[in-house]
Amino acid sequence: TDRKERDLSICKTFSQDSLRMHAFICKIVLLALLLVFPNNQAFGSDFPVPQSPNDQIRLGSFNIEKLGKDNPYQARNAAVILGNYDIVAIQEVMNTGATKSDPVGQRGIKALRNIVSYLGEDWGYVISPEPNGTANAKKSRAFNTFEYYAFLYRKSKIEFIKDSAHLWDEARNPMQGVKDQERQFDREPFIASFRSKQGDLDFTVITIHAAAPAARWRKDEIKRLAIVYKTVQDSDPHQNDVLLMGDFNTNVDKEEWDPLKSLPGMKHILTSGDVTTLNKPSGRLSKSQYDTVWYQGAYSDEDMVPDSAQVHPAWKESLKVPVDVKIPPKIRGPESKRIWLYGKYASDHLPVTVLLWTDKDSDRFSN
Repeated sequence: TDRKERDLSICKTFSQDSLRMHAFICKIVLLALLLVFPNNQAFGSDFPVPQSPNDQIRLGSFNIEKLGKDNPYQARNAAVILGNYDIVAIQEVMNTGATKSDPVGQRGIKALRNIVSYLGEDWGYVISPEPNGTANAKKSRAFNTFEYYAFLYRKSKIEFIKDSAHLWDEARNPMQGVKDQERQFDREPFIASFRSKQGDLDFTVITIHAAAPAARWRKDEIKRLAIVYKTVQDSDPHQNDVLLMGDFNTNVDKEEWDPLKSLPGMKHILTSGDVTTLNKPSGRLSKSQYDTVWYQGAYSDEDMVPDSAQVHPAWKESLKVPVDVKIPPKIRGPESKRIWLYGKYASDHLPVTVLLWTDKDSDRFSN
Protein backbone atom coordinates (compact mmCIF):
# COMPACT_ATOMS: atom_id res chain seq x y z
CA THR A 1 0.00 0.00 0.00
CA ASP A 2 2.82 2.43 0.90
CA ARG A 3 4.53 1.71 -2.44
CA LYS A 4 1.32 2.44 -4.36
CA GLU A 5 0.86 5.71 -2.47
CA ARG A 6 4.46 6.71 -3.24
CA ASP A 7 3.94 5.87 -6.95
CA LEU A 8 0.72 7.87 -7.00
CA SER A 9 2.46 10.82 -5.35
CA ILE A 10 5.25 10.70 -7.94
CA CYS A 11 2.66 10.62 -10.75
CA LYS A 12 0.87 13.65 -9.33
CA THR A 13 4.16 15.54 -9.03
CA PHE A 14 5.09 14.61 -12.62
CA SER A 15 1.66 15.66 -13.85
CA GLN A 16 1.90 19.05 -12.07
CA ASP A 17 5.40 19.63 -13.47
CA SER A 18 4.13 18.82 -16.97
CA LEU A 19 1.28 21.26 -16.63
CA ARG A 20 3.66 23.96 -15.41
CA MET A 21 6.00 23.30 -18.34
CA HIS A 22 3.07 23.37 -20.79
CA ALA A 23 1.85 26.66 -19.36
CA PHE A 24 5.38 28.10 -19.56
CA ILE A 25 5.73 27.11 -23.22
CA CYS A 26 2.34 28.61 -24.04
CA LYS A 27 3.39 31.91 -22.43
CA ILE A 28 6.62 31.96 -24.47
CA VAL A 29 4.73 31.31 -27.72
CA LEU A 30 2.15 33.99 -26.88
CA LEU A 31 4.91 36.50 -26.07
CA ALA A 32 6.61 35.74 -29.39
CA LEU A 33 3.35 36.32 -31.27
CA LEU A 34 2.78 39.61 -29.49
CA LEU A 35 6.28 40.75 -30.43
CA VAL A 36 5.70 39.88 -34.09
CA PHE A 37 2.08 41.04 -34.32
CA PRO A 38 1.60 43.74 -31.64
CA ASN A 39 -2.03 44.64 -31.04
CA ASN A 40 -3.23 42.81 -34.14
CA GLN A 41 -3.64 39.45 -35.74
CA ALA A 42 -2.56 38.17 -39.13
CA PHE A 43 -4.12 35.69 -41.50
CA GLY A 44 -2.09 33.29 -43.61
CA SER A 45 -1.53 34.14 -47.27
CA ASP A 46 -2.47 31.96 -50.19
CA PHE A 47 0.03 33.90 -52.38
CA PRO A 48 -2.48 34.45 -55.20
CA VAL A 49 -0.14 36.68 -57.26
CA PRO A 50 3.40 35.37 -57.82
CA GLN A 51 6.48 37.49 -58.40
CA SER A 52 7.37 38.21 -62.01
CA PRO A 53 10.26 36.40 -63.77
CA ASN A 54 13.35 38.37 -64.83
CA ASP A 55 12.07 38.89 -68.39
CA GLN A 56 8.67 40.17 -67.27
CA ILE A 57 7.18 42.92 -65.11
CA ARG A 58 3.94 42.82 -63.16
CA LEU A 59 1.80 45.88 -63.80
CA GLY A 60 -1.34 46.74 -61.85
CA SER A 61 -3.93 49.28 -60.83
CA PHE A 62 -5.35 49.63 -57.32
CA ASN A 63 -7.89 52.01 -55.80
CA ILE A 64 -6.88 52.01 -52.13
CA GLU A 65 -10.09 53.31 -50.60
CA LYS A 66 -9.59 56.71 -48.92
CA LEU A 67 -5.88 56.15 -48.35
CA GLY A 68 -4.72 58.26 -45.42
CA LYS A 69 -8.08 58.63 -43.73
CA ASP A 70 -8.32 56.99 -40.27
CA ASN A 71 -7.20 53.44 -41.13
CA PRO A 72 -3.92 52.62 -39.33
CA TYR A 73 -3.75 49.10 -40.81
CA GLN A 74 -4.26 50.14 -44.43
CA ALA A 75 -0.73 51.11 -45.47
CA ARG A 76 0.81 47.90 -44.13
CA ASN A 77 -1.90 45.78 -45.76
CA ALA A 78 -1.49 47.59 -49.08
CA ALA A 79 2.25 46.84 -48.99
CA VAL A 80 1.56 43.15 -48.39
CA ILE A 81 -0.88 43.09 -51.32
CA LEU A 82 1.49 44.90 -53.69
CA GLY A 83 4.69 43.12 -52.67
CA ASN A 84 4.93 41.07 -55.87
CA TYR A 85 4.08 43.92 -58.25
CA ASP A 86 6.69 45.90 -60.18
CA ILE A 87 4.63 48.98 -61.06
CA VAL A 88 1.15 49.96 -59.94
CA ALA A 89 -1.13 52.95 -60.46
CA ILE A 90 -2.77 54.09 -57.22
CA GLN A 91 -6.06 55.99 -57.02
CA GLU A 92 -7.72 57.73 -54.05
CA VAL A 93 -4.71 59.08 -52.17
CA MET A 94 -6.68 61.46 -49.97
CA ASN A 95 -5.90 65.09 -49.28
CA THR A 96 -6.81 64.46 -45.64
CA GLY A 97 -5.68 67.15 -43.24
CA ALA A 98 -6.57 70.01 -45.56
CA THR A 99 -8.80 72.81 -44.28
CA LYS A 100 -10.75 75.58 -45.91
CA SER A 101 -7.86 77.95 -45.25
CA ASP A 102 -5.10 75.43 -46.05
CA PRO A 103 -6.01 73.40 -49.17
CA VAL A 104 -3.04 71.03 -49.02
CA GLY A 105 -3.28 68.02 -46.71
CA GLN A 106 -0.45 65.60 -45.94
CA ARG A 107 -2.01 62.48 -44.43
CA GLY A 108 -2.68 60.70 -47.72
CA ILE A 109 0.86 61.40 -48.92
CA LYS A 110 2.20 60.19 -45.57
CA ALA A 111 0.21 56.95 -45.89
CA LEU A 112 1.58 56.49 -49.41
CA ARG A 113 5.13 56.96 -48.13
CA ASN A 114 4.39 54.42 -45.40
CA ILE A 115 3.45 51.90 -48.08
CA VAL A 116 6.76 52.55 -49.85
CA SER A 117 8.59 52.22 -46.53
CA TYR A 118 6.93 48.86 -45.85
CA LEU A 119 7.78 47.70 -49.38
CA GLY A 120 11.45 48.53 -48.87
CA GLU A 121 14.36 50.50 -50.30
CA ASP A 122 13.90 49.03 -53.79
CA TRP A 123 10.68 51.00 -54.24
CA GLY A 124 10.06 54.50 -55.53
CA TYR A 125 6.98 56.56 -56.24
CA VAL A 126 5.67 59.40 -58.37
CA ILE A 127 2.74 61.45 -57.06
CA SER A 128 0.52 63.87 -58.96
CA PRO A 129 1.48 67.53 -58.50
CA GLU A 130 -1.81 68.60 -56.91
CA PRO A 131 -5.02 67.07 -55.56
CA ASN A 132 -8.35 67.49 -57.34
CA GLY A 133 -12.01 66.92 -56.58
CA THR A 134 -15.58 67.67 -57.57
CA ALA A 135 -16.89 71.11 -58.48
CA ASN A 136 -19.14 71.13 -55.42
CA ALA A 137 -16.22 70.27 -53.14
CA LYS A 138 -14.15 73.04 -54.69
CA LYS A 139 -17.00 75.54 -54.31
CA SER A 140 -17.49 74.66 -50.64
CA ARG A 141 -13.71 74.49 -50.09
CA ALA A 142 -13.98 70.89 -48.87
CA PHE A 143 -10.36 70.32 -49.87
CA ASN A 144 -9.99 67.30 -47.57
CA THR A 145 -12.13 65.34 -50.07
CA PHE A 146 -9.69 66.01 -52.91
CA GLU A 147 -7.43 63.22 -54.14
CA TYR A 148 -3.95 62.61 -55.50
CA TYR A 149 -2.80 59.86 -57.85
CA ALA A 150 0.46 57.95 -57.57
CA PHE A 151 2.61 55.37 -59.31
CA LEU A 152 4.66 52.98 -57.20
CA TYR A 153 7.48 51.08 -58.92
CA ARG A 154 10.27 48.62 -58.15
CA LYS A 155 13.50 50.49 -58.93
CA SER A 156 15.53 47.38 -59.74
CA LYS A 157 13.12 46.54 -62.59
CA ILE A 158 11.50 49.85 -63.60
CA GLU A 159 12.87 53.28 -64.45
CA PHE A 160 10.68 56.38 -64.28
CA ILE A 161 11.31 58.60 -67.30
CA LYS A 162 12.27 61.95 -65.83
CA ASP A 163 9.85 64.89 -66.27
CA SER A 164 7.23 62.70 -67.95
CA ALA A 165 4.66 62.89 -65.13
CA HIS A 166 1.85 65.41 -65.49
CA LEU A 167 -1.86 65.87 -65.04
CA TRP A 168 -4.05 66.11 -68.12
CA ASP A 169 -4.05 69.81 -69.04
CA GLU A 170 -7.70 70.71 -69.58
CA ALA A 171 -6.96 74.32 -70.54
CA ARG A 172 -4.55 73.28 -73.31
CA ASN A 173 -6.80 70.51 -74.57
CA PRO A 174 -10.26 72.05 -75.01
CA MET A 175 -13.06 69.65 -75.86
CA GLN A 176 -16.04 70.43 -78.04
CA GLY A 177 -19.33 70.83 -76.20
CA VAL A 178 -17.76 71.37 -72.76
CA LYS A 179 -18.98 74.63 -71.21
CA ASP A 180 -16.29 74.83 -68.53
CA GLN A 181 -13.04 73.39 -69.88
CA GLU A 182 -11.63 73.27 -66.34
CA ARG A 183 -14.34 70.71 -65.48
CA GLN A 184 -13.72 68.08 -68.16
CA PHE A 185 -13.06 65.72 -65.26
CA ASP A 186 -13.60 65.83 -61.51
CA ARG A 187 -10.09 64.43 -61.14
CA GLU A 188 -8.17 64.90 -64.38
CA PRO A 189 -6.05 61.90 -65.45
CA PHE A 190 -2.44 61.52 -64.33
CA ILE A 191 0.08 60.51 -66.98
CA ALA A 192 3.67 59.20 -66.71
CA SER A 193 6.13 57.13 -68.74
CA PHE A 194 8.41 54.27 -67.69
CA ARG A 195 10.88 51.77 -69.11
CA SER A 196 12.10 48.40 -67.92
CA LYS A 197 15.66 48.08 -66.61
CA GLN A 198 16.07 44.77 -68.44
CA GLY A 199 15.07 44.43 -72.08
CA ASP A 200 13.56 47.17 -74.20
CA LEU A 201 10.04 47.76 -72.88
CA ASP A 202 8.89 51.35 -72.55
CA PHE A 203 5.33 52.59 -72.09
CA THR A 204 3.07 55.41 -70.94
CA VAL A 205 0.41 54.99 -68.27
CA ILE A 206 -2.75 57.08 -67.92
CA THR A 207 -4.64 56.62 -64.67
CA ILE A 208 -7.94 58.09 -63.53
CA HIS A 209 -10.50 57.88 -60.75
CA ALA A 210 -13.66 58.73 -62.69
CA ALA A 211 -16.66 60.54 -61.26
CA ALA A 212 -18.86 58.62 -58.84
CA PRO A 213 -21.41 56.18 -60.30
CA ALA A 214 -24.31 58.44 -59.33
CA ALA A 215 -22.76 61.59 -60.82
CA ARG A 216 -24.74 62.68 -63.88
CA TRP A 217 -21.52 63.76 -65.66
CA ARG A 218 -19.75 60.41 -65.18
CA LYS A 219 -20.83 59.18 -68.62
CA ASP A 220 -19.34 62.29 -70.22
CA GLU A 221 -16.04 61.69 -68.41
CA ILE A 222 -15.85 58.14 -69.77
CA LYS A 223 -16.59 59.34 -73.30
CA ARG A 224 -13.87 62.00 -73.02
CA LEU A 225 -11.25 59.39 -72.18
CA ALA A 226 -11.10 58.55 -75.88
CA ILE A 227 -9.81 62.08 -76.54
CA VAL A 228 -7.28 61.83 -73.72
CA TYR A 229 -6.04 58.45 -74.94
CA LYS A 230 -5.70 59.53 -78.58
CA THR A 231 -3.95 62.77 -77.60
CA VAL A 232 -1.39 60.89 -75.53
CA GLN A 233 -1.04 58.23 -78.22
CA ASP A 234 -0.41 60.84 -80.92
CA SER A 235 2.08 62.83 -78.84
CA ASP A 236 4.96 60.56 -79.88
CA PRO A 237 4.75 58.87 -83.30
CA HIS A 238 7.47 56.37 -82.32
CA GLN A 239 5.89 55.20 -79.04
CA ASN A 240 2.50 53.53 -79.04
CA ASP A 241 2.37 51.51 -75.83
CA VAL A 242 -0.23 53.57 -73.98
CA LEU A 243 -2.04 51.91 -71.09
CA LEU A 244 -5.19 53.45 -69.60
CA MET A 245 -6.04 52.12 -66.15
CA GLY A 246 -7.82 53.06 -62.97
CA ASP A 247 -11.19 53.09 -61.24
CA PHE A 248 -13.68 54.06 -63.92
CA ASN A 249 -16.84 53.58 -61.81
CA THR A 250 -18.35 52.19 -64.99
CA ASN A 251 -18.79 48.61 -66.17
CA VAL A 252 -17.04 47.93 -69.46
CA ASP A 253 -20.24 46.92 -71.28
CA LYS A 254 -21.81 50.40 -71.00
CA GLU A 255 -22.35 52.47 -74.14
CA GLU A 256 -20.34 55.42 -72.82
CA TRP A 257 -17.24 53.34 -73.60
CA ASP A 258 -18.09 53.33 -77.33
CA PRO A 259 -15.84 56.31 -78.24
CA LEU A 260 -12.82 54.59 -76.67
CA LYS A 261 -13.74 51.21 -78.16
CA SER A 262 -13.93 52.86 -81.59
CA LEU A 263 -10.18 53.50 -81.54
CA PRO A 264 -8.40 50.85 -83.66
CA GLY A 265 -7.78 47.58 -81.82
CA MET A 266 -8.83 48.91 -78.40
CA LYS A 267 -9.29 46.20 -75.78
CA HIS A 268 -8.98 45.64 -72.04
CA ILE A 269 -7.36 42.88 -70.01
CA LEU A 270 -10.31 41.34 -68.14
CA THR A 271 -13.19 39.06 -69.08
CA SER A 272 -16.90 39.79 -68.70
CA GLY A 273 -17.23 37.74 -65.51
CA ASP A 274 -14.44 39.44 -63.59
CA VAL A 275 -15.50 41.51 -60.55
CA THR A 276 -13.27 44.22 -59.08
CA THR A 277 -15.32 45.69 -56.21
CA LEU A 278 -16.77 44.53 -52.90
CA ASN A 279 -20.17 44.63 -51.30
CA LYS A 280 -18.59 45.51 -47.97
CA PRO A 281 -21.57 45.12 -45.60
CA SER A 282 -22.26 41.57 -46.79
CA GLY A 283 -18.69 40.28 -46.96
CA ARG A 284 -19.15 39.39 -50.62
CA LEU A 285 -17.91 40.54 -53.99
CA SER A 286 -20.19 42.90 -55.89
CA LYS A 287 -21.29 42.56 -59.51
CA SER A 288 -19.24 45.51 -60.76
CA GLN A 289 -16.16 45.59 -62.95
CA TYR A 290 -15.07 49.17 -62.42
CA ASP A 291 -11.30 48.63 -62.72
CA THR A 292 -9.32 47.41 -65.72
CA VAL A 293 -6.46 48.22 -68.11
CA TRP A 294 -7.19 49.41 -71.67
CA TYR A 295 -4.70 49.31 -74.55
CA GLN A 296 -4.49 49.05 -78.35
CA GLY A 297 -3.76 45.49 -79.34
CA ALA A 298 -1.94 46.34 -82.56
CA TYR A 299 0.78 48.01 -80.50
CA SER A 300 0.78 46.26 -77.13
CA ASP A 301 -0.40 42.68 -77.68
CA GLU A 302 3.25 41.83 -78.26
CA ASP A 303 4.04 42.96 -74.71
CA MET A 304 1.22 41.12 -72.93
CA VAL A 305 2.05 37.74 -71.41
CA PRO A 306 -0.81 35.42 -72.48
CA ASP A 307 -3.33 34.43 -69.81
CA SER A 308 -1.61 36.53 -67.13
CA ALA A 309 -4.33 39.14 -66.59
CA GLN A 310 -6.40 38.74 -63.45
CA VAL A 311 -8.28 40.38 -60.64
CA HIS A 312 -6.08 39.95 -57.61
CA PRO A 313 -8.03 38.11 -54.84
CA ALA A 314 -6.31 40.29 -52.28
CA TRP A 315 -8.50 39.23 -49.36
CA LYS A 316 -6.46 35.99 -49.38
CA GLU A 317 -3.28 37.85 -48.50
CA SER A 318 -1.77 37.96 -45.02
CA LEU A 319 -3.62 41.01 -43.72
CA LYS A 320 -3.31 42.47 -40.24
CA VAL A 321 -6.40 43.46 -38.30
CA PRO A 322 -7.09 44.36 -34.65
CA VAL A 323 -7.06 41.34 -32.36
CA ASP A 324 -10.38 42.42 -30.85
CA VAL A 325 -12.19 43.11 -34.12
CA LYS A 326 -15.85 42.15 -34.01
CA ILE A 327 -17.19 40.64 -37.21
CA PRO A 328 -20.99 41.06 -37.55
CA PRO A 329 -22.88 37.81 -36.85
CA LYS A 330 -24.46 37.93 -40.32
CA ILE A 331 -21.00 37.46 -41.89
CA ARG A 332 -20.67 33.68 -41.98
CA GLY A 333 -18.04 31.35 -43.38
CA PRO A 334 -14.26 31.88 -43.50
CA GLU A 335 -14.24 33.35 -47.03
CA SER A 336 -16.91 35.94 -46.26
CA LYS A 337 -15.11 36.89 -43.06
CA ARG A 338 -11.84 37.45 -44.90
CA ILE A 339 -13.59 39.55 -47.57
CA TRP A 340 -15.29 41.61 -44.85
CA LEU A 341 -11.98 42.18 -43.05
CA TYR A 342 -10.28 43.09 -46.33
CA GLY A 343 -13.01 45.65 -47.02
CA LYS A 344 -12.63 47.20 -43.59
CA TYR A 345 -8.82 47.25 -43.35
CA ALA A 346 -7.65 47.50 -46.98
CA SER A 347 -10.09 48.68 -49.67
CA ASP A 348 -13.47 48.29 -51.33
CA HIS A 349 -11.69 47.59 -54.64
CA LEU A 350 -9.48 44.71 -55.76
CA PRO A 351 -6.26 45.29 -57.72
CA VAL A 352 -6.16 44.29 -61.38
CA THR A 353 -2.88 43.05 -62.81
CA VAL A 354 -1.17 41.73 -65.93
CA LEU A 355 2.37 40.61 -66.81
CA LEU A 356 4.34 42.34 -69.58
CA TRP A 357 7.31 40.94 -71.49
CA THR A 358 10.36 43.19 -71.25
CA ASP A 359 12.09 41.92 -74.42
CA LYS A 360 9.39 41.96 -77.12
CA ASP A 361 8.63 45.67 -77.50
CA SER A 362 9.14 46.98 -81.03
CA ASP A 363 8.73 50.74 -80.55
CA ARG A 364 10.69 53.41 -78.67
CA PHE A 365 10.21 56.92 -77.32
CA SER A 366 11.55 59.58 -79.69
CA ASN A 367 13.84 60.96 -76.99
